[in-house]
Amino acid sequence: MVWIKNVHLETGYEEVRPNKFVTTTAEFALEVENGKIKTITEKAPETNIQTIDAKGYLALPALQDNHVHLDKGHFGGKWQAVIPASGVAERIQEEKEFLRDFLSETPQKAQALIDLICSKGATFLRVQTNVDSVIELDNLICVKQVLEKNKHRLDYEIVVFPQHGTLITEEQGLLSKALASDDTFILGGLDPATIDGDIEKSLLTTFTLASQYNRKIDYHLHDRGTLGLFEINRIIDYTKKYQLEGKVQISHALALADGEEEIIQTIAKKLAEAGIGINTTIPIDTTVLPVLLLQEKGVKVRVVNDNINDHWSPFGSGDLIERARRAAEVFSMKDERSLAQAYSLVSNGLTPLDSKGNQQWPEIGDQAHILFAKADSSAHLIARVCPERVVMFNGELVSGKFH
Repeated sequence: MVWIKNVHLETGYEEVRPNKFVTTTAEFALEVENGKIKTITEKAPETNIQTIDAKGYLALPALQDNHVHLDKGHFGGKWQAVIPASGVAERIQEEKEFLRDFLSETPQKAQALIDLICSKGATFLRVQTNVDSVIELDNLICVKQVLEKNKHRLDYEIVVFPQHGTLITEEQGLLSKALASDDTFILGGLDPATIDGDIEKSLLTTFTLASQYNRKIDYHLHDRGTLGLFEINRIIDYTKKYQLEGKVQISHALALADGEEEIIQTIAKKLAEAGIGINTTIPIDTTVLPVLLLQEKGVKVRVVNDNINDHWSPFGSGDLIERARRAAEVFSMKDERSLAQAYSLVSNGLTPLDSKGNQQWPEIGDQAHILFAKADSSAHLIARVCPERVVMFNGELVSGKFH
């Protein structure tokens, strides 16, 4: 049991003049027991029980990174920029040549990435991990070992990711072998048209395996235009056919930025009905997904890190707040309430206040996964990317110090 005193929580919005809102906050104390919030009160009692002084930091739901790679990067090792490539297929060929050589340094680099991302406020990672004919299950085993050593600071999921193609990988039985090795693994998929060359066979293979092993699915879909939209519609069809509503996500889904608004609205409604979430990095080198439209139609959208200084991109700070700030900039979320709601993109949809200013976090019984930030409000944190942060996981401080 521990008390956390001098914590600021958001309490609502105040309209100080027409259309100008500010976030109101107040000082509270939180009692945490067995990893959960037990009490929320104005003052901590005088007690001999351990007490943490949050020194006026703002408490927010911890961040969740729903798509990150830990197994093919340069971060944590010697600096390297990327080699120019014409597309996904050429990148795949490049990595085939170095995957084996990278393996010995993967534990060190994966740990460096975990340290980076978690120091920014994340307590959950969904980790995309290669399974292919070159590395087979070795990356999977290695990355899981590293993640297990960090269970004191994060929860995680691992996606069995057939980066070199679903069909060629399963022809060797590697996807089945990976899924059979651990009943928590999620099944990944990749561009059924341009990588596998057979949309229906690829999707059938993925959904059959997911049904057989009772797994969630995480599709990486880069295909653009009408091809990509057709694939998204077929993923929706297969999700319903195999009764996997709420268990499928699509990462990137770049084609959603390409269609006419009426077409995208129809697809968005179908995605919402099937419970299919979308993960995006908010790319700035291409047309960005209509995130607000998707949310309006009920689609759960998450903003993610994806790759951080690896052979795909030399960029990425590991900071999900920075990613959310990018989304706010792209979609002109400039006012206090819009900025605050941008936080939901990196917290699995959870914000201290709802869009109308009603307090909805924290509540008694919530898991004590908390990001404490030296910020006036969620809006302030998003807009300024305030760097002073302390992270709590299951009621234990795991990163940062209160100053």
